[in-house]
Amino acid sequence: LFILFVGPTLLAIEMSQRLDATLAPALIGLALCAITALLLLMRQERRATSPLLPVSLLSKPAIWRSDALAACHGAALVSLITFLPLYLRVVRGASASESGLLLLPLTAGIGFGSLVTGRLVSKTGRTFVFPSFGLIISLATIVTLALASPYMAPPQISALLGVNALFMGTVMGVVNVTVQSAAGPRMLGAAAGSVQFSRSVGASLGTAIVGAVLFLSLSITDREAAALLGTMVERGPDVLARFDAAHRAVLEVEIANGFRAAFLTVALFTSCALVLAWTNPARRI
Repeated sequence: LFILFVGPTLLAIEMSQRLDATLAPALIGLALCAITALLLLMRQERRATSPLLPVSLLSKPAIWRSDALAACHGAALVSLITFLPLYLRVVRGASASESGLLLLPLTAGIGFGSLVTGRLVSKTGRTFVFPSFGLIISLATIVTLALASPYMAPPQISALLGVNALFMGTVMGVVNVTVQSAAGPRMLGAAAGSVQFSRSVGASLGTAIVGAVLFLSLSITDREAAALLGTMVERGPDVLARFDAAHRAVLEVEIANGFRAAFLTVALFTSCALVLAWTNPARRI
């Protein structure tokens, strides 16, 4: 039942990238299949002695909000890690080695932010105060990336990503501690598993949604640009050289706008995570 829910959902998101009215019946069928599978799954989980989804735990506000936060955090972070190399390659013309170097602050910032947050939680006993304020800064950096990246040099983008990652790192440690504390020792394993499950599902769905937004926004404005983006991913931005200067400038703007829509979608995930962090009732351990 879980596969029947996730599979059609991801397939429907992928198909929605193409503006084709003939796909509407298939999309409706996939949506109905996913919704039906989800309802049957929830019904089955309530009856199971060892459920995949611990429904009794998810009835607690501190736990379901933490799991939802993990899903939104996974959607935002994994989408960034997935599409930033593509953006740097296609829009900014960076090589693979240059993209890797520019993304180092993103990967390092997550680890450092998690380490610092863990020590602060141990010393103060406070939990969601850190992501509640940290995600505000993360949201600001993603919005800045979406709106101002065309005017920023690559090192500035790299520094911005480092700041984003540093405060994104305030989330997962707090979520894990909160869920395990709220669940109690008897349900410790199920609680920890629910966090990882939520994060994995959020990462998968989030990446699919951001990809759909990217290609759908390009298809709405110019289907040629959407097709060209796939070619540029394989061959690099040099494929634009075959167009005249005026046409090339239009295509570059359209592709950059597509990535802007994608980054704003990541900002939406971060906004949801921020609301969940502020409304979580578990503020201390």
